[in-house]
Amino acid sequence: MDSHPVITTAQELQPLIRAHLVTGEQQARLTKEVVAAVGQAGLFRLYAPREVGGLEVPPPVALTVIEAVSAADPAVGWYVLNSIPACLAAASLSERARAELFAEPNRNFGFSPVPGGRATPVEGGYRVSGQWPVVTGCEDAHWCALAGVVMDGDTPRQRGGSPDGRLFLIPTAALDITPTWQEAAAMRGTGSNAVSGREVFVPEMFSHTSAKPLLIDRPLFRLPSRVLFASSPPAVAFGVLDTAWQSAAAELGAKVSSLSGQVLRDQAPIQELIANASAALRAVRAGHREAMTAVWNVAQTGATVPPRLKAELYASNFYALDVVRDTISRLYTRGTRAAFVQGNPIERALRNLHAIVFGVEIGRFIHHAAGRVLLGGEPLDPTF
Repeated sequence: MDSHPVITTAQELQPLIRAHLVTGEQQARLTKEVVAAVGQAGLFRLYAPREVGGLEVPPPVALTVIEAVSAADPAVGWYVLNSIPACLAAASLSERARAELFAEPNRNFGFSPVPGGRATPVEGGYRVSGQWPVVTGCEDAHWCALAGVVMDGDTPRQRGGSPDGRLFLIPTAALDITPTWQEAAAMRGTGSNAVSGREVFVPEMFSHTSAKPLLIDRPLFRLPSRVLFASSPPAVAFGVLDTAWQSAAAELGAKVSSLSGQVLRDQAPIQELIANASAALRAVRAGHREAMTAVWNVAQTGATVPPRLKAELYASNFYALDVVRDTISRLYTRGTRAAFVQGNPIERALRNLHAIVFGVEIGRFIHHAAGRVLLGGEPLDPTF
């Protein structure tokens, strides 16, 4: 799997991404050079259909790519994964809609899963108004995929017994961006500013639901979007931990204790700290990739992925994030006082990783649903 060309491309981008990391944090958005290079490499189109110039790579490959760029700067991985929903939605769009959406194929997409929009049905589509407080990369995106609910008067319209939630694909030029991210303490390079819109007309063809039939019917697009999107944040976390533990090993391996005069690498607690950090990364990465590969192997046959396999993947998503968070926290508290300095690799990893975990915590109910399935029950959530 590591021999796929796009993985090599992602690894070759690491020096450029690292060189621009500090500038991206200072300006609270990725630099133009990084966005252009990552876009030119096709990384914003990992899951886009081939018909629009997408790479349509297998999920295990996509996870490896996201980890590679995230090891250099997790903000880049966050840009990449937030482009996934629009790319997957493209498989249900008409040829005309796809052509508009990917008119500039190297662009990233903004995304918010928060149903902050209220959509009023009108002839030919909807009038959408709303606020989305965190939309990654919105200043660089030409389109944003924003969640909302179709209204029937003052109440949500019902579809199948649930509110009619949709993903609205909206040109960024039709939205207002409020520069809120300058105050962020973590994941600063993501440029995750607030976005709002008022009475924006969205044609029906740019209103997406999972109930829409696939017009491009291949294994990747038959998988529930949650399976593909929710498995991506752990890959960002793996990249963060990989950089963190190697930075800690380099620093601790060369430092001499001011108290004992002993080289820290000769102290058993430090040896254990680094050994466990390395082992934790390898263990959770391997378990996560194994779960995703099992899901993908079934999907490629055309069969429906059993709930148990999806449960194992969802469980791996959250378990991996929890382990990475705890491991980086230990590197921070048991390392040296250099980690207390802003910009130190361990300090950066600590704040970024906690922000990543916070960003996915809203979906923790899927972790619980996974446990329910593994206990022999039904998932209850229809999007499981």
